[in-house]
Amino acid sequence: MKRLNVILLALMMFTSLTSFAEKVAQDNSPVQAIQTAIIKLNQLTTVAYSPKMLNFFVEKEIAPLFDFKHIASEVLLVTNNRLDEEETRFFVNRIKNNMMSTLLTRLSQINSTSFQFISARLMMGGSISVQLKVNRYASFGDIYLDLLFHQNENKQWQVFDIVLNNGSLINYYQKMVLIKVRRYGIYGMLGRL
Repeated sequence: MKRLNVILLALMMFTSLTSFAEKVAQDNSPVQAIQTAIIKLNQLTTVAYSPKMLNFFVEKEIAPLFDFKHIASEVLLVTNNRLDEEETRFFVNRIKNNMMSTLLTRLSQINSTSFQFISARLMMGGSISVQLKVNRYASFGDIYLDLLFHQNENKQWQVFDIVLNNGSLINYYQKMVLIKVRRYGIYGMLGRL
C-alpha cells in the first residue's frame, strides 16, 4: 500500500509539472525556459523513487531541455569530417544517450541534492549563461555550474552547453571524439562513443 501511495504521489507531481511545463513552453521567453529547467532539475532529484521512474522522467522532462543537435554539430567540428544525414542522426543519438546515462548514473549516487539559481547574464550572440549552485553534491559539498542557453532553429530556448569548473561539456566531448577518430577513424569513433 505504501508503494502505491508513493507511485500515486509521483504521478501527481509529474502531471502537475508537465502541465506547468506546457504552459511555460507556450511563453517562449528565456526567463521561463530557465525557471522551467531549474524546476525540472529540482524535481529530478526528489522524484527518484525507482530507476525506471527516474529514467522515464529524464527522457520525458530533462532531455528536451537540451539541444543535442547543436551539441553534436559543435563536437564534430574538431574531426574535419562530414557525416551524411543518417550518420549525423546516429551521432546525435549517441551523444544524447551518453549524456543522459551519465546524468542518471550521477543522480543515482547522490542524495538530497538541489539546484539553486545564482545569476543569469547575456552573452555574445544572444545566448544566456545561467549559473546554478548544486547544493550538497556528494562529498564535494556545493559546486557551481553554468547552463548556456540559446534559441534553437525552432526559436525555443534550450541548453547548448554546460560549464563546470571552467570545463565545457562540448570541449570534453570534442577531446574524446578527437582521440577516438585518430585511433579508430570516423566510423570507428561512431561505434565506440
